[in-house]
Amino acid sequence: MAQEPEQTISLPALNNEQGAAQLQLTTNKYSNGQMVSSAHIYFVRDGLITFEVFGDFRKVLLRTTARATQKALDLQHSSVFTPDAIEALKSEAIVFYAAKKKSAA
Repeated sequence: MAQEPEQTISLPALNNEQGAAQLQLTTNKYSNGQMVSSAHIYFVRDGLITFEVFGDFRKVLLRTTARATQKALDLQHSSVFTPDAIEALKSEAIVFYAAKKKSAA
C-alpha cells in the first residue's frame, strides 16, 4: 500500500501563545480517485496539536485524478512542493496571520 508523502516545517515567525507553528505539506489519496496536495498550519504546545478548522491557514495546491501508486504520489508531491514553492507558502502563511491579527485588533 502506498504511503502518503508528508513534510513538516517549523515556522518560528508564527509562534504564539498557541505554541510552535508548523507548516504541514501533504499529498493524500482519496477513495474518489483524487490525489490532493495541500498545505496547512497547526500549532504544537506541550505535545498537543491545535488548529482552527476554518481559521488557520490552509491551501490546496493541486488535485489530480490518477491511480495513487507510490510513484504517482511521490512525483506529485515533489513537483508541487519545490523549494521555491515552499518559500512562497511560508510567506503566504505569514501574510495570512498578519492580516488575521490586524482584523482582530
